Amino acid sequence: MKSIQTKFIFLILGCVLLSSTVIGGVGIFTAKTVVDEDSARIMNLLCSEKAQEINALLSRIEQSVNTLAVYAVGELDSVEGLRTDDAYIDAYTQKIQSVAINAANNTEGALAVYLRFNPDFGKPTSGLFWSKTAQNGNFQEFVPTDFSRYSPEDVERVGWYYLPVKKGKAIWMEPYQNQNINVEMISYVVPLYVDNVTVGVVGMDINYDVIREIVGSIRVYSSGYAFLTDKQANIMYHPEFPIGTSISGMGGSLRSVADELQNMGGGSYLFSYTMRDEARKLAFCSLQNGMRLGITAPTAEIDAAKNRMILQCVIVLTVFLALSALLTVLMTRRIIRPLKELNEAAKKIAEGDLSIALTHQTKDEVGMLADSFQQTVNHLQKYINYINGLAYRDGLTGVKNKTAYQETVIRLEEQTRIGRPQFAVVVFDINGLKEINDTNGHDFGDMLIIDACKIICKVFKHSPVYRIGGDEFVVILEDEDYQHYNELLVRFQGALNEFNQYARPDGQISIARGIALYEEETDLTFGDVFKRADESMYQNKAIMKRQNAEVKVTDRV
Repeated sequence: MKSIQTKFIFLILGCVLLSSTVIGGVGIFTAKTVVDEDSARIMNLLCSEKAQEINALLSRIEQSVNTLAVYAVGELDSVEGLRTDDAYIDAYTQKIQSVAINAANNTEGALAVYLRFNPDFGKPTSGLFWSKTAQNGNFQEFVPTDFSRYSPEDVERVGWYYLPVKKGKAIWMEPYQNQNINVEMISYVVPLYVDNVTVGVVGMDINYDVIREIVGSIRVYSSGYAFLTDKQANIMYHPEFPIGTSISGMGGSLRSVADELQNMGGGSYLFSYTMRDEARKLAFCSLQNGMRLGITAPTAEIDAAKNRMILQCVIVLTVFLALSALLTVLMTRRIIRPLKELNEAAKKIAEGDLSIALTHQTKDEVGMLADSFQQTVNHLQKYINYINGLAYRDGLTGVKNKTAYQETVIRLEEQTRIGRPQFAVVVFDINGLKEINDTNGHDFGDMLIIDACKIICKVFKHSPVYRIGGDEFVVILEDEDYQHYNELLVRFQGALNEFNQYARPDGQISIARGIALYEEETDLTFGDVFKRADESMYQNKAIMKRQNAEVKVTDRV
C-alpha cells in the first residue's frame, strides 16, 4: 500500500511534469514562430533597404538624363532645321554640349553621355558623343556611331537608339562590356519627341560597378550575400556565378526560385531552396530598372538562434524537472502550493493567457523554477507585445493605423458613458490626391502622404496621430494639447505654408482640416464628435476649392 507521502510525490511530480511539458511546448512553439518571423523580417527589411538605396542611385541617374532630355527639347525651336540645315544642327549641338558634359560630370558613375538625332533627318553621325577613355579620366569628344553602317535590327550595336524609340519611353539597357576601357556598363536612354515627331535620343553610360559595389557589400548572418538578376532570372551579378548564368538552368529547387524571380512574387516570407547540397533561404525585391535584388543565407545560420533557444529550453526544463523531483521527496508539503500555482499558470499559457504573476513564496529550487518560469513568460510577453506593436503601425507613414484608432475610439466611448472626458478630434484630408496619383503615379502620391504626415506629426507631437484612410488622418487631442488646440491649428497652418514655400510646385501639399470638441450635452458617442469634425473638414475643403478657383480666375484676368 502506498503512503500518503508517496501519493503526494507521484501527484506533484505528475503536475510538475505536465506543467513543464505544457510550458516547454508553448515556449518552444512560440520561440520558433517568433524567431522564424524575425528572420524573415530581418532579411526582407535588409533587402528592401538596399533596394531603396540602389533605386535612389538609379533615380539620380534618371533625373540627370531626364533633365538633359527636357533641356534638349526645350532648346529645339526648329525640327525642320534638323532635317535640312547642317549649320543649325551644329549650332544646336554646341548649345547642348556643355550642359550634357556638366550633367555627366555630376552624375555618379557616368562614363559617357550622348545626344543622337533621328538618322532619317541628316548625316548618319549627327549628334554628340563624349566619353571617358579610363574610369578616372576626363570626358573626351568622339565621333558618334555611324547609323548607315548598321541595320535598325542590330540590337547589339544600335539597339540603344532604336529600342527606346520603338517602345516610346525611357529604358534601362542590359549591362554590357565596354571593350575600349574594359569596364562593364549599364545605360539609361530617353527618346526625344517634338510634336509627335521622333527627334532622337539622349542617354548616359554608367559604370556598372557603382551598382555592383552596393550589392557586393551586402552581408547577412555569417556568410549570407546578395546578388542581382534580370527579369528572366539570369544572373546580372553574383559572387560565385558569371553574368548571364540562368538560374532556372541550374536545376533542382532553383527552378522554383527562378519562377518567383520572373513573376516577382516576393513578400514577407522567405523562399527555401537547395544549392550544392546546402539548404538556403532567399528574400528578394524588384528594382526600378527591372532587375531583381536577392539576399540569401544558409538555413543553418538563419535557424541557429532558434535551435540554440530550443536547446536551452530543453536543457532548462530537464534541469528543473530533476530539481523538482529531488525537492518533492524532501519537502512534499512545502512545494504543493507553488507547484499548483505553476500548474495553473501553465494552463493559462496553454489557453493563450500570458498575464500571470507568480508569488514565489519559497526560497529554494522550486522558487527558482517559478522565477525562471515567470521570466520565460515575460520574454514571451515581450515578443508578443513587439509583434502586436507592428500590427498597430501604418506601413507607409509609421504612425498609428486604423486598428489602433478603433481601440482608442472604444476607450473614449467608454469614458463618455462613465465620466466627463475632455478631448477633441481633428480630421485631416489631403486635397487632390487622386488627381496626383493619376497624373504622377502612386509612388509620387505616397511621397506626398508621407510629407503631409510629417507636417502633422511635427505640430501634434504630443498627441496620437492615426492614418485611417488613404489620404485621411485623425489626431486625438487630450490634456494640454486639448487646452491649446487653437494655437496648434495656427501652428499647423504655418508649418504647411512653410513647407509649400520651399517645395517644388509639383511637391506642394494642400490639406483640409476640421476639428470638433466633445460636448457632454450634445454628443452621445465618439462618432458624434467625429462626424462634426469630418463635416468641418469638408467645409474647409470646399472653402479651399473656392479660393483656388478664384485665384485661377484672377490669374486668367
